[in-house]
Amino acid sequence: MDFMVKNEKNICIIGKGSIGIRHGQIFKSLGYNIFFYREKRKRSKVKINFQYKEIFKLKDIKNKKFILFVIANPSSKHVKTLIKIIFKNLNVLVEKPLASTNLDLDKMKKLYEKFKINLFPGYQLRFDPRIKIMKKIIKKKQKKLRYANFHLKTFLPDWHPWEDFRDSYASQKKLGGGVLLTCSHEIDLAINFFGEAQSVFCVKTNSRLKTNNVENSIILIIKHKKNGVISNINLDYSYKNKEDRFIEIIFEDEEIKCNLHKKNLLIQKNYISKTIKPKLSVNRNSIFKRQNLDILKKIKNKKYKSPAFKAISQAEKIIFAAKKSILSKKFEHVN
Repeated sequence: MDFMVKNEKNICIIGKGSIGIRHGQIFKSLGYNIFFYREKRKRSKVKINFQYKEIFKLKDIKNKKFILFVIANPSSKHVKTLIKIIFKNLNVLVEKPLASTNLDLDKMKKLYEKFKINLFPGYQLRFDPRIKIMKKIIKKKQKKLRYANFHLKTFLPDWHPWEDFRDSYASQKKLGGGVLLTCSHEIDLAINFFGEAQSVFCVKTNSRLKTNNVENSIILIIKHKKNGVISNINLDYSYKNKEDRFIEIIFEDEEIKCNLHKKNLLIQKNYISKTIKPKLSVNRNSIFKRQNLDILKKIKNKKYKSPAFKAISQAEKIIFAAKKSILSKKFEHVN
C-alpha cells in the first residue's frame, strides 16, 4: 500500500502533547491539513489555536492518505506506534529518542529495512543556525580539535506547571523517561560535530529530585572514533536554579562558546573575544520550522532515501551504552 499521492496535503500527528501541538502549528502554517490520531478522547491541557481534525480509530488512518506521519507520543510507545501505521515507503518523523530500549531500537531497525521507509529523527537543534556555524568551524579546524563540553541544567517540575512532574513521561521508566532519553539533544550534537562514538563512560550525580527509578542527573564522557576527540556531557533536570545550556568547543589555539539562551556565538583566541551573530532567527519555533521544511523537501524528492539505520540511530546507541556504563562503572563500547 502506497499512500503517497501528488499534491497530498494531509499530515497525521500521533501524540497531542506540547511537542505534537508545536508540530501541528508549524505544518498548519505551511498550508497542510492536520490530523491528530488519539487512542483516548481526552481533552488537551495545552491551548490549540489552529484548525485540526481528530482520528480515534486505526482504520480511519488507513482509509486516508497522508504525506507524513509524526510520532510524538512517549518514547516507550514509538515502536508500537510505528508497527500500527507501517507500510512501504512510509514517511515518518519520530521525535527523539527513536526508542526507549535497545530491543525496541532493534525492532525499529528491522521495520525500517523491511518496509524501506524514510525516517527522520526529531533532533531539530541540528537546524539551529548557531550549530551550523559551529559545525563549519569544526570542519575547518579538524586537526586542532581537543575536546568539547556540553551542559544542560534545567528543572523538570517547571516544564509543565499544569501537571505533577512525577506523572510526566520524563520521570517514568515505563514511558521511556530519564534525563539520558529525555534530554538527548546534546548527545546528538556531539555526534553531529565529531562523528561516531567508540566508547562511553557515564555516572549518575547526587540529586534530591524524586523520579520513578530513572536517572535525573548524569555526567557522560564520549570517546569519538575520529581524531580521538572527547565530548564531556552534563545533563541535569534536577537543577533548581536559573536554567543554563551551553556548548564549548576547545581547539589547540582557540575555543568557541555558545550559550543557547543567547543569540550570539563567542570565539576566544589569544585573550581576545570575537562575537559572531547568526543571520537567521534562533527562536524555538523557527528551528522546528527549518527542520520540518527540510523534511518536506526531502519527501517531495522521489529519489530521496534515508541513510542507513546505523547513521540515524547513533544517539540512541550511545544512550543505551551509557545506561550500561552506569551499572558496570566502566567504559562501554558503542555498537
